[in-house]
Amino acid sequence: MYPWNQVLWQRFCQQQQQQRLPHALLLSGISGLGKEGFAESVVANVLCISLKNDNSPCGQCHSCQLLSAGNHPDHIKIMPEEAGKQIKIDQIRSLKDKQQLTTSVANWKTIIISPADAMNVSASNSLLKLLEEPQQNTLLILITDKPEKLPITIRSRCQSYPFSSPPTEQALAWLATQDIHNTKNELEKILQLASGAPIKVLEMLDNNISDRYQQIERDFDAILSGQANPIALATSWKDFELSEILHYLHYLIKNRLIELLETKQKSTKNRHYLKISDCIMDTIKLTSSLNNVNKTLLTEDFIVSVMQITYKFENKVR
Repeated sequence: MYPWNQVLWQRFCQQQQQQRLPHALLLSGISGLGKEGFAESVVANVLCISLKNDNSPCGQCHSCQLLSAGNHPDHIKIMPEEAGKQIKIDQIRSLKDKQQLTTSVANWKTIIISPADAMNVSASNSLLKLLEEPQQNTLLILITDKPEKLPITIRSRCQSYPFSSPPTEQALAWLATQDIHNTKNELEKILQLASGAPIKVLEMLDNNISDRYQQIERDFDAILSGQANPIALATSWKDFELSEILHYLHYLIKNRLIELLETKQKSTKNRHYLKISDCIMDTIKLTSSLNNVNKTLLTEDFIVSVMQITYKFENKVR
């Protein structure tokens, strides 16, 4: 169990010990916080028929052995049939028949749906019927990075387990145990890109993200100097996750503001950077609130907006 998820884990264990488990959990939060692992731990605890004194699975009972082998008859995981595709109604409908069956080995049946926001409208409606008529000793676990994309009718019928990014020092302390050789300054920067999610940092390091973001920093300087081509730049950024780029740019502009304040310069550049910061945050909100947004056009609009802010600032200075 990751250290930043201990409070949520203690909450679950307390509910389990008091026999107050809900019929559905909604694990939500940004990618890279360990929601999948948490769900698997919940399943292991619920299906174990001989929990240890510390409320951990025994690992020895028939139920634990079946789960470890990946063929437990009382556990189902629903996910898209292909990466990036939707979860279909037939996948959810099949759950109804299985829910009505009695347990085979354990005392509970468990179901993981991940990512829950991948369900199409028909699948969501079918799941809602199951949530409205929950079966005894059946635990549904929905996992999502984007809870706002789930219908409110589904969210309201699940007990929420919101996952939050840990404090920076806790994240850095954990990363220091992961056999990586980056400096603290590098890790802090990448942690900002990952919105504070430590596991995401490891993924980014595996993909040599540092080199890629050095290029983005150079691109940002070109935007601020008015030398960028918005269409060409938006095209070169298309393989990046736009929200990650924006968080990184916000990190850069925030650091530049801090440097100005530390030097105690009463510069009009402060107002310039603050306006750019606002522009970045407004675009971040758009990326999370709009469905099927054209990211290339949004990126172009963002670049043009920053260049216009810079142009107006420079004209005022003159």
